[in-house]
Amino acid sequence: MGKDLTNSAVHRQNILNNPYALQEIEKATHITGIPFEGKTVVLKEQVADFFEVTLRTVENYLSQYEDELVRVIKGNRLKSFKSVLKEMDVPEIYFGNISKTPRLDILDFRTFLNLAMLVESERE
Repeated sequence: MGKDLTNSAVHRQNILNNPYALQEIEKATHITGIPFEGKTVVLKEQVADFFEVTLRTVENYLSQYEDELVRVIKGNRLKSFKSVLKEMDVPEIYFGNISKTPRLDILDFRTFLNLAMLVESERE
C-alpha cells in the first residue's frame, strides 16, 4: 500500500523538492500552462478540467490546504498576468471573467503537482 499523501506534507514535499522529478512529470502531463514570471502557471479552471472535477472541488482543496497551495496575485503582478493572457489571445471563456477581478489564484507546476497528489491519494 502506498503512502497517504493527504496526511503527510513531508512526503509531498520530498517529491516536490526533486527538480528532476518535477521536470519529468511536467513533460509527462502535457498540461498547457501560461508562461508567467519565468514559470508555467495554471488557473483553477484548468486544474478542474485536467482532473475532470468541478471548479468547486478545486476551490475546496485550495481552501483546505491553503498554506501549501494558494498563490494569490494582485496589483501590478495581476496586471502583468492579464497582459500575458491578452498576448496569448486566450478566450476569456476558458478562465472566467478575470478582466475585472482584483486578485487571482494561480498555481505554478509545483503547486499543481502538490494538488494532484492530494486529489489522487483521496481517490484511492
